[in-house]
Amino acid sequence: MSFIRPLYVAAALVLIPGLFCADARASIAARLAEDSAVIQVGEPPLESDLIRAFYSERGFKAAWSGEARPRADKLLAQIQAVAAGEGLRPQAYVVPNINNADDRDLLISETLARFARDLSIGRVAPTRQVGGMGAEIRPKLDGTAILRELAAGRELAATLIPVQPAYAGYHRLKVALARYEKLAADGGWSVIPDGPSIKAGMEDARLPLVRKRLIVTGELATNQSQGNTLDAPLIEAVKRFQGRHGIDPDGAIGKQTLTALNISAEERVRQVAANLERWRWMPRRLDSTHIAVNLPAAHFELVREGRIDMAMRVVVGDIQHQTPTMATTMTSVVINPTWTVPPSIATKEILPKLRKDPGYLANNNMRILDAFDGDFEKSQGLGIDWSKYSKFPYRLRQKPGSDNALGQVKFNLDNGDDIYLHDTPKRQYFGRIFRALSHGCVRLERPTDLAKLLLPAQADKLDEWVLDDTTRTVKLDKPLTVYLMYMTAWSDEDGTVHFREDLYGHDSRLKTALKRRQQPPQPQVSQEPVKK
Repeated sequence: MSFIRPLYVAAALVLIPGLFCADARASIAARLAEDSAVIQVGEPPLESDLIRAFYSERGFKAAWSGEARPRADKLLAQIQAVAAGEGLRPQAYVVPNINNADDRDLLISETLARFARDLSIGRVAPTRQVGGMGAEIRPKLDGTAILRELAAGRELAATLIPVQPAYAGYHRLKVALARYEKLAADGGWSVIPDGPSIKAGMEDARLPLVRKRLIVTGELATNQSQGNTLDAPLIEAVKRFQGRHGIDPDGAIGKQTLTALNISAEERVRQVAANLERWRWMPRRLDSTHIAVNLPAAHFELVREGRIDMAMRVVVGDIQHQTPTMATTMTSVVINPTWTVPPSIATKEILPKLRKDPGYLANNNMRILDAFDGDFEKSQGLGIDWSKYSKFPYRLRQKPGSDNALGQVKFNLDNGDDIYLHDTPKRQYFGRIFRALSHGCVRLERPTDLAKLLLPAQADKLDEWVLDDTTRTVKLDKPLTVYLMYMTAWSDEDGTVHFREDLYGHDSRLKTALKRRQQPPQPQVSQEPVKK
């Protein structure tokens, strides 16, 4: 599985050119000078300066009126044809039918620039609340230059291909979008009634519906549509479905599998469209070497020169301690790290344990810092009445060792959230399908192997260093870009489409934001400005 390998592909948008212009300088200049609503009708609104700069460059001549009207109509029609396939809403790019030619000219410019922006860097601000990594990683877009090129007669496809995402993953997901839109248009699938779990060999009246459901999405052959028994062919089909949806592939139809089966084709379309939006937030190109962690999939990839050199399972933050999305850099590797316990963990988890077992700190290789320097027993938490504290009053640190919460290798990341990648003594978690189990940091399945790849000059020493319990920090020769991403839908190279649960609710918030911004411009531009 690969999320963001920088394999670039060309997108062929079938579009038709045209060219013409008209002159209405005084009226357009006056409209722009009065800061009218015409340049803010989009959702979200464009920067006024973009439209002003475009018309100022052309001496405030109209760009799409008079003889240029047919070309403008063709460009708008092309947008309608292209938008849906990109996961954008065509109705958001409809120009109202208004009589004033100057107002319409400005509206067309606003619509063209807005479509270019939406296609290139997204419609919604890429905040963490919607699974984004921050606006600063998005590429810059010169909307004025795009309008200039279109007005000069350049084709829409040639203008937009250089500014849209070029990642293979983006274009594969567009293919998946078309597939699920067709499934939705063809009626999707019927809802399977709730009921007890169905296991191998069991009979159930709902199984014909299950068979039809799996035939629609290709997990089950069409000649397997009949039968009330969970037989071998159906079990294998269920396992394939479970594998695509991040569910334990046991072949049984339990609550989680039934819930996934009943998510409608229309909802999957919206999920794919939301993830296409996240692709548009990505930088135009990635560093040739980088790390990508997909949080909903709890999956790690080290990519070098376009190849996945290492992939592994990870453990990510639970619902109460969500791992934040971010684009950051790895700067160093720590062998045998110490762990300074966060105050929240000390209060909520360790303090209750000390009330029951005063020897908890000593048994877990922990010490109290900055207090009891001359009293070794109290520095281990012994002889203290922990029942009188509602909040842990000291700083705690766990010494290096195999039982350290960070394990024996830690990878430092440059961020203000105290998030890093690290080893863990709780190796059993990697055997689980659901791995949102940490306090926010990302736990790695194969941390020592990763350290050897990133520190080739020290690779032959790492095993020895790990064994001697001495804390060592080794800087990377060059900072390594790390993306902590939130992708709940993606497509493999063979066309297999994967979905994951909306772990932190980011999909839900993003879909709401996208829906809020799909309304077309309103024809309020002919109104007279309010006199002050």
